[in-house]
Amino acid sequence: MRILITGGSGLLGQYLNLHLSIENEILTVHNSTPGNCLNYMNMKTDLTGFNDLRNLFSLFNPEILIHTAAISRPEECDRLPVEHVLDINFNLNKHLTELCNEFKCRFIFTSTDLVYDGDSGMYLEETSKLNPLSLYAKTKLDSENYISDNSEDYIILRTSLLYGIGLNGSTCNFHQMLNKFKRGEKVNLFHDQYRTPLSLNDAALVIRKIVNSDIKNIILNFGGSERVSRAELGEMTCDVFKYDNSLIEKISLKDAEVNNKVYDVSMNTELLNSFGIKQTGIEESIINIYQEELNGNTG
Repeated sequence: MRILITGGSGLLGQYLNLHLSIENEILTVHNSTPGNCLNYMNMKTDLTGFNDLRNLFSLFNPEILIHTAAISRPEECDRLPVEHVLDINFNLNKHLTELCNEFKCRFIFTSTDLVYDGDSGMYLEETSKLNPLSLYAKTKLDSENYISDNSEDYIILRTSLLYGIGLNGSTCNFHQMLNKFKRGEKVNLFHDQYRTPLSLNDAALVIRKIVNSDIKNIILNFGGSERVSRAELGEMTCDVFKYDNSLIEKISLKDAEVNNKVYDVSMNTELLNSFGIKQTGIEESIINIYQEELNGNTG
């Protein structure tokens, strides 16, 4: 299949490049930095230009679009002009919906678990209460609503906390935490914020399975099967990598200087599992990350 990947040099995008290029013809799009995109058919482009987007679709004629490009950190969205955030995190998705309809292309959109109400309790289902607090989460939910109302062929993935080793300069909180452990530095981790994290490698493998399925016009919780706090994730990492758990400073989200505090957006993924898709457990995923580190296969 011909698959167009946006955000190809990003955290998830580079793992998608690795896994989806095995069986498919991919065109991976990047902007400021190429990451591993240069190893594949790639294009440097500004996605906010609608004419450029149309030319991209005309030239490649994708069968599937996997759209991961976004201003993806809530704190960054808060710092930037609102109009700029809206252009990339909402208006762009309107244009992509139109183009996917025109070119008969399946639209796979990565949203966020932060659209849920963080005080409703654990293991939220796709129909659970929505209450996005940050500008980032609001633009994701607005995009969800527009896509589901207007797209002819879509899958919306409410993505949980992704963890693993960022490739070629991309990074995440887990990667930063691991680097601090290696240096013997203390790490502050919330003991009272819960999510259902999914490893980057597993996320790309699950999307690969979704690409090869006939799943259509649905919103899916896209996370792991285990509910953990950031502190618990850190403890599991220390156990596997043989670091001292005393490097973890357990702190409360209540005491943190963080905007839009979200306490529990752990998700129920039974609907995803009903399509025969299973996630790798956290401990097994961390062991895989450890083995990759030993073999020097991460960067």
